[in-house]
Order: sequence, then structure tokens, then C-alpha cells
Amino acid sequence: MELRHLHHFLAVADELNFSRAAARVNISASPLSRSIQQLEREVGGPLFIRGTRKVEITPLGRALQPRALKVVEEMDALTRDMRRQAVDLVELSIGMTSVRAELARAIIDDVVLQTEPNAAVRLELFDSFAQMDLIVDGSLSLGLVNRRRSDHRLHYLPIMIETPAFALPDTPHNSALTEVLPEDIVGLRLLLQPGFGPIESPLVPYVEAAGEVVQVNAAVVGGLAAVIAEGDACCLTIANEDAPWHRHVIGDGVVIRPMPPELQATTYLCWRADRDNDDDLGAILRLLHERFPQPLQP
Repeated sequence: MELRHLHHFLAVADELNFSRAAARVNISASPLSRSIQQLEREVGGPLFIRGTRKVEITPLGRALQPRALKVVEEMDALTRDMRRQAVDLVELSIGMTSVRAELARAIIDDVVLQTEPNAAVRLELFDSFAQMDLIVDGSLSLGLVNRRRSDHRLHYLPIMIETPAFALPDTPHNSALTEVLPEDIVGLRLLLQPGFGPIESPLVPYVEAAGEVVQVNAAVVGGLAAVIAEGDACCLTIANEDAPWHRHVIGDGVVIRPMPPELQATTYLCWRADRDNDDDLGAILRLLHERFPQPLQP
């Protein structure tokens, strides 16, 4: 039984979908299926029931799941500890999406390096859901995410709250708006940026009002602004002009107007729950809670 087989099994057990699980572990569906079949031969029975429309985990699979997770987590901890002893250096990889550079700098300078002065910190660029997958499998130590998912293995700390907004065509009506309501985007194409996952409930009325929802596959600098300026599209962004997404979508022919104040865009620090201990991230996480007792509101 190889460790990679357990990683593959856990991905399928979480997703109950071979295509999504394959994307999560960065292989194609066929090798993933063969890996699961090999593991099933070794444990002596089927781990999943593969239907035409859905995948279900078997009783044997449910029995294996917590034990496989424990093995993966222990091997992850062993690898980190041995590498730390070998090079006498704490190595931390921090994921980030579209967040302010000063926020990432504050976490590194005011928290991580205060706790581990000689730490080697590496910033990695991934969307929120990719970060969560990488945190679970141990590839990332911490993540700065703007979405959450229900997963008992992950913990979150809100560290910044901003006002969400819409980038709209610069028309007299849109320029006069003080806040954007669903009826203000009726008939417009709603462009969703890369990494924008499942629609959260406060946004459902906006999605229903939009004429079409389009998932943008690549972030082309200036591209979103050019499409919006043509007059038939809009996209979500942040109201504060210092926010990265605000700067990314503003341009000639585009106005940015806030959504109602009860709607908030939150940036979270995310980590794997079992790493909150004194031999790992415990001291860093305690200082993070002290540094961010309440989310920043720029």
C-alpha cells in the first residue's frame, strides 16, 4: 500500500466524483481509477460503488477513511519534522489569492517572523478552493482565502472585511447609483473571475437577475474592463480603490459601485486543524489571533 494511493482514496472520498478528485490531485481520471482499483485489491474489497450518475463510498471505504487520514497526517508531520531537523530551518508556504500585499506582509513580518525569525517563507498563488485542497494535503502551511467550505479538517480566522461591489458600464444610470441592487444588473452578463466557486446565498438574487453568467477562464490584464465598457457585462469586485480587484477591473467606460452595506467580502486565514499544536503552527496561530482579534476594515 503506497501513500499516494491513500491520497487518491481520500480525494475521491471527499469529492465522490472521480473527475473532481483527479483535478484535485493533479492527475487524469484514468490513472486515478487504476490507483483506487489497486488499493481495493490490497484491502480486499470495493471502496466505492461507481454508478453512472454518482459515486458512493462503501462500508469498507468508510472504515478506511479515518485511518487513511491519520496515516497521511502523520507522514506529513514526520516529513516536516525530519526536514526541519535536517536543515535546521522552518519552511512555510503561504497561499494567497487576490489580497492586498500589505496584508500578506503584515502576516509574514508581524506574525510569522516574530515567532520564527529564521523561517523561510514562500508565497504561492492559488485560488481559494485550490488553496484549501493544498492545505489539506500538506502542500501549503497557511492560506489567505476569500471563500470557505464546510470541512472539519480546516479552520478559519477572519482577518479582513471589505465592501463588495460591481464593476458596471459607465452609463448615467450606473454612475448615479449609491448601491447596486439585483434589478440594476438585469440583462447584463455577469462575468465570474477565475477561482470564483459556488454562488453563496446573498448573491443568488444577482445571479438570477443577470441575463447570463459567464465563467472567465483566464485573468487577462485589462480584459474584463474592456468587455464591461462595451455595455453589456458586469463583474464582482471590491469597492475600495486600493483593493487589487478594484484596480484590475477599473478603466475607461467602467464605474464601480458598492453593494448594500449588509453584504461583506471577507478574507480568511486558513489552516489545517491538526497543525494547531506547539510542535507545528501553534505559536504562529496564537500570535495571529492576537494580531487580528477583529477583522481589519480598511
